[in-house]
Amino acid sequence: MENRYLFREAEKIDVKNVFQLILERMQWMDKKAITQWNSAHYDQIYPLSYYEAKREAGELFVLWDTCHQEIVSAGVLLEQDERWSDSSPSLYLHNFVSKLSSNAGANFLKYAELLAKQKQKQFLRLDCAIHNSKLASYYEKLGFQAVGTCKERDYKGILQQKKIS
Repeated sequence: MENRYLFREAEKIDVKNVFQLILERMQWMDKKAITQWNSAHYDQIYPLSYYEAKREAGELFVLWDTCHQEIVSAGVLLEQDERWSDSSPSLYLHNFVSKLSSNAGANFLKYAELLAKQKQKQFLRLDCAIHNSKLASYYEKLGFQAVGTCKERDYKGILQQKKIS
């Protein structure tokens, strides 16, 4: 992993920047004609107050770029997830976002995997939209395996996990 990054729990001052990353990603989806967060009104389903609550619970994590002095990736890491039916010790990633034109997402996932290992988890788990094959392929290249599907409201996702070694 690159030494330029610092992976840490989000601080109060970080929450607005994390939410801004979400908004930027939604705009990017509009420009790329990707139907996902932008069409689902993700920012209304997960408003700023949601990220504030996750930060207060110690569940919002950021990847800080020490060279540019900015947050380049963020996500919510949970100990439990109702989208998964088994009880294998796992860390679950949600609301995962990275700054445009950066490789920060892969670095965030590496740090999340290290955190899962520290917490003695068997898996790092996430899901992505079932119709986003490009994103599913990205996760597969990073060592995640598709193991099922999930449905929540209008969302249909692919459940993916990576074994912690």
